[in-house]
Order: sequence, then structure tokens, then C-alpha cells
Amino acid sequence: MTEATGQPTADDAHLAAAEEGSVKSSTVDLGSIDTDSTKGLTDAEVEQARDKHGLNEIPAETTPLYKLFVRQFIGFLPLLIEIAALVSLAVGDYPDFGIIFSILIINAILGFREEYHAKKSLDELSNSIESETTALRNGGVAVVVPTTQLVPGDICFLVGGCVVPADVKWLRGDKMTIDTAALTGEPIPRKYPSPDYGAVMLSGTTVRAGECYGQVMLTGTNTEIGQAQADVLKDKSVRVVSVFQKKIMIVVQALVSFSIAVVLAVLLVDGIVYDGFKTSPRDTILTALGILISAIPVALPLVLQVNLALGAAFLAKKHHAIVTSIPALQDIASMSILCSDKTGTLTTAKMSIIPQSIYAEEGFTKDDVTMYAYLCANSDKKDDPIDRAVVFAFEKCEGAKKKVEEEGYKQDTLIGFNPEVKRVVAFVSTPGGKITTIAKGLPAKVIDTEAGGKDSAECQWKVEMAHDETFMERITQTDKGLSSAGYKTIGIAVAEGDARTDDKIIWKFVGLLPMLDPPREDTANTIESLHLANISVKMITGDHVNVGKETARLIGLGTNIHPGEAIRNATNPEERKQMIWDADGFAAVLPSDKREVVLCLRNDYGIVVGMTGDGVNDAPALSAAQVGITVEGVH
Repeated sequence: MTEATGQPTADDAHLAAAEEGSVKSSTVDLGSIDTDSTKGLTDAEVEQARDKHGLNEIPAETTPLYKLFVRQFIGFLPLLIEIAALVSLAVGDYPDFGIIFSILIINAILGFREEYHAKKSLDELSNSIESETTALRNGGVAVVVPTTQLVPGDICFLVGGCVVPADVKWLRGDKMTIDTAALTGEPIPRKYPSPDYGAVMLSGTTVRAGECYGQVMLTGTNTEIGQAQADVLKDKSVRVVSVFQKKIMIVVQALVSFSIAVVLAVLLVDGIVYDGFKTSPRDTILTALGILISAIPVALPLVLQVNLALGAAFLAKKHHAIVTSIPALQDIASMSILCSDKTGTLTTAKMSIIPQSIYAEEGFTKDDVTMYAYLCANSDKKDDPIDRAVVFAFEKCEGAKKKVEEEGYKQDTLIGFNPEVKRVVAFVSTPGGKITTIAKGLPAKVIDTEAGGKDSAECQWKVEMAHDETFMERITQTDKGLSSAGYKTIGIAVAEGDARTDDKIIWKFVGLLPMLDPPREDTANTIESLHLANISVKMITGDHVNVGKETARLIGLGTNIHPGEAIRNATNPEERKQMIWDADGFAAVLPSDKREVVLCLRNDYGIVVGMTGDGVNDAPALSAAQVGITVEGVH
């Protein structure tokens, strides 16, 4: 059975294996480094490791501003304009020279401005990972060091609220709650170490709770997030010519080539046949120059920049869309495939209860399931995706609200979630002094607290129907059906009485609460509009394959969704390319998988690819696509 209390589920195993596999395949050989988790490395060992592996940072090439400006005068069209300006100057045609030179400078300034802003973004990205962490050095002495100084083999200390500074293997301490949204884009934290996710916490993720010591395994560009950032920096360091600009240049090159042929013909005829080279060489050259200059679209770059800038201004004013690459406005018109992140892009990035899919056991209603779930939730935990979804569903359920008011229910005590027991227990009272005990959590542990082994919780029970095979089969199949459709499920049970003082009270299973990150209201219509425009859409998500398929079904996409490991493990390049082409999307992916899909479609199939996303994990794919689109609500 699945559960939605922040714990890993069996459906996530393939993603965990992929993450663990990626770490194992690239983990450095620690060799003779002392891996004693109480002593750490010596200064000599740190220097040795740093010489071998470098700093824990993303190196970036520094491009001087003057080079950015000089770049604007290099290229086919600028070169032709420069030649025309020099010829005009050589024959003394100063008015034409002034006009041509002015256009060349204005166009260079506009291009320089765009590349300067790109360089600023690049610098901000490369400086964003600078922070400090605690490491054990020289026999176990705790020292605070910059994260850039960490090396493989270091023993570092992780606490709640910090960003994991490298790929770190858990050694000892608490079981860690890790927010992996930076890599997967998914809102529910994961537990490390665990059978599903292994013991390696990946760089760039955030510690939500717990304290532990861990050993640094990979640093810098060897980490998954480091490679992703390095790919972005690499893309930004290369001057990319858009598809629109390439098409314009093809037309210009054809026009100029024809014009050069005409100019040569005029020169030969006028100069040789009519003795122009002897009688009036200046007039002969000016005539040819006039033909050449009239054929070269010297104002084309300026006209394009101005018109596209006006379009960008219109989008910003009317639709609040910020355009960072002006030629991309025209590339959208050539786009054939749009790849899209799911969480926060196609969906709301907020787990929600799906009312119509709630399962209520005989004797209870869907309103009862919602009400008891609310009474067993902490409405103050605004950052908890489960309780937040439960409270929101209750506020929208008039039947549940009415019953709480009529009965006068009031939550007295709440035993919060524990990774070991996988459930929450609440004690609720009424004005008459009656006590009701409510449990919420992993369905198997709510039905029988000894499922999978007895735990240390104070309250232990079995629901009254736990011995009924028909009941268990019904609940199991219902939960399995919801899980296969992509839902996370929470089980609810209730007992009339105080389970702290009376272990004889009768527990009843109330129902299952299905949760899903729902699509945005306009997603289905947007997908339909894209299909009508002959643009295919592929969903690429870090969530489970089942969740991806259910979301795809809800928004009108195909459900041929493959796991990300299929990309990483493919041995035949042709089969891999065909799989990417045929798939409706990919799930359980890492940032590098998203980028790989975009690069395959762009380079191997030669089509214009768009990518939408809303998080850091989408950045490598966004920078690789000809059209990168970030959506409102970036996290």
C-alpha cells in the first residue's frame, strides 16, 4: 500500500535505484584516504584530494566586456556591412559611409546589451553555491569551512535547514528528511537512509529535519546538480544563433551571392567592354558598389532587433511575459515539440485531496473521511504538504464542517508523525467530555499497527475487520487501484474512547484519502491548443511513472510514459533515439535526463524544441532548448 506522510513508497524504488546508480558509477576512488567517521581527514590528505579532484565549485570562463563588444562585429552579415563601409570610405563616398557605420554601431550596441545581461545571469549562477559547512578534520576537530573547500573523503555535519554541499553518504545520526525538489521538482520530502532511496544525499537538496554526519563522495561538476549547472554555464558561454536567425541568413547569403555575381558581371562588362577601367575607373567602381550596397540588407539587423523588441515589450505589458532572448519570439513559430516539466508547470505543485476519488468504508461517508482526517491534522503546519491538503479539503467540504460544528469536536492532543510508526494519532473531545481517538497514516499501519513488525508507539491496535479476508482484499485492491492511477493514499481509522487508557476500545476503518498534485485549471485547454497548432507535447517529470500517467490522462496527453532509467540504461543509440521520439513523456528523471531528451530531439531529429519548467532542476533542459519557457510560480 502507498502512503503520503513524507515516507518513500515502493513506487519510488526505480528512481532511488537510478539516483544510487548514478552515484556509484561516478563515485571517486577514495583510495588510501582515512574514512574513519570520527577523525576526518588530515590537512595533508585534504590537499592531496584537492589536487586530484579540484575545488567543490563549478568553474566558469570569464569573458571580458571588450570581447563581448568585439564579438558583435564578427559574422557573415556584419562582415559584409564592414566591407561595404570600407569600400565607401575608399572611394570617398562619405555620406554612405556614415550611414552604414552608424547602423553597424547601433546593431553592435543592441547585441552587446543582450549578451551583457546573459553574462550577469551566468555570474550570479556561478556564485550561488557559495556557503559554509562544518567538517571534521585532523583527528575529529570540527571546523567551519567554505563548501568550495570540501573534498571527497571529508566528513561533514548536516543539520536541518542547510543545503547538502556535495553528494554525501549518510554515516551516523538521525534519519534525515531531505527536500529533493532541486533535483526532482517534487514537493514531498524523502528519508535518508532508506531501502528505497539508499544512503547518498545528493548535492543541492535541502535538509528539512535531522542531524547527521556524512562522508563526501562527489564534489563540483561530478555531482548531479553540479553537472546540471555546468551544462547551463556551457550553454551560456557559447553564442547561439537562433533558428530564425539561421533562416534569415540563408536568404541573405543567397541574395548576396547573386548580387556578387551581378557586380562582377557589371565590372567586367563596364570595365572591359566599355573601357571603364581606362576612361572612368572611379565611376565604374561606384556603379558596382552601388549595386552591392543596395543588395546588402545593411539595416536588416537593426530592423529585426527593433521589431522583435517591440513584440517583447507588448508581451511584457499585456501578458506579463518577460522575454530574455528576443529571437526566441520567432523560434516559437517554428517549434514542433514542447517538452514540459509536470510539478508546478502542468500542475499546481500542491498536493490536493481528490474528493470524487475518496473511498469510504461501509457505515461512513466521504464527508466523514474528510472530517476525521482534518481532526487528525495540524492546521499550523503550513509547510507540510499532507496536512495542508487535508485542511484545504476540509474547508471546501460543507458536510464535514457542519458535522464538526454540530458535534462540537475539539482536538486536545496530537501525537505527530514518526518515521518508525508511520501514522499520526489525535485525541478529540466533545463538550460532553466524550473522547474519540483518530489515526491517520500509512493504510497498512492504520489497519494493524503490527503490520511489518511491532513498533514502539504507545497506542497499538487492529481494526475490528482486520481478520476478515474479504475486507482486507477489498481495501488492498482499492488502495492498489488508487496507487496504480498515481494517487498517494492516507488511511483513516477511528475509535470511540481514549486509546491511551483503554486498549480494549473498538477501532473502525473509516476510509482512504487519495491525494494528487492536480493539473492547473488551464493546462488541458493549453495542451489542446498546442495540438491544434501541430505541436507535440512530452511531459518530463521527477515524479513516479504512475503519477505521470494519471496526470497525462487528466490533461489530455498520451500515457506512453517511460522511466528515466530507460534513458540512462539504453545501450543501443538508435533504439534510445526512437524511444525518445515515440514516448509521450518520461518520469522519475534527473536533470540530466531532461536535458538528454531535449538534445536528442534537437540534434538527432533536427527540429525546434521548446522546454517549460519552473525550478532549478529544469535549468539544464531550458538552456539546451531553442525555446526555453519558465512559468509563473518559480520555486
